[in-house]
Amino acid sequence: MPEINSLERAANQVQLTATILAAGMGQRLGGRAKATLQINGISLLERQISALQSVGIASISVVVGPYRDQLMPLISKCGAVAVTHHHASASLVDSQRLALDAQLSAPVLQADKDLLLVLAGLPLLQARDIMPLASAWHQRASSVHALLPVVNEVRGHPLFLSSYAIKKIAYLNRGVGIREWLQKNPELVCKWVTNNHSYITDVDTPEDVLNLQALLYPMPVCWPS
Repeated sequence: MPEINSLERAANQVQLTATILAAGMGQRLGGRAKATLQINGISLLERQISALQSVGIASISVVVGPYRDQLMPLISKCGAVAVTHHHASASLVDSQRLALDAQLSAPVLQADKDLLLVLAGLPLLQARDIMPLASAWHQRASSVHALLPVVNEVRGHPLFLSSYAIKKIAYLNRGVGIREWLQKNPELVCKWVTNNHSYITDVDTPEDVLNLQALLYPMPVCWPS
């Protein structure tokens, strides 16, 4: 519990909000919403929202797309807010831009906060994984406006963006995503190097689900009935 308390203080100091990107089509999973995959009876979406709340982030939104019927009850149950796509097949860039637009259009006190972006399909991400990132974000140099974990040279999630970065990205061409902005502004980005695979372990394919089942056995990993 002392770990969580220290992270709550860090989250409050940097005034974080969080958005979970859960609008993917899940085509490689056979047309499933990856955020509904359950570990020990609890969906990935519920686990992520709980982890974010545990570290003191009260304002949490979820970008949803084609699987509204499955995700909306989970979002409401956890006390988060839905940001809904109206695209038939929204891309990751579309979801990113919708998340930034929602942040900027929020009431002033929220719009000026930093944003923590999370991919919905990170099954291993817990509060204890967010804690060191939040601490690093709080202690960053004033010139740093984005921070992300890097594992074995692979970029991971969550991604921290300052209010300054959010505004800069939001005013770019609509087809430009966060990755492009990060690549063009390396001097503003902190790559937090770690060997923690929780930041890059995603669920994109049936094979990924099988690997997760083997990793977490005997804890059940399955889709909701």
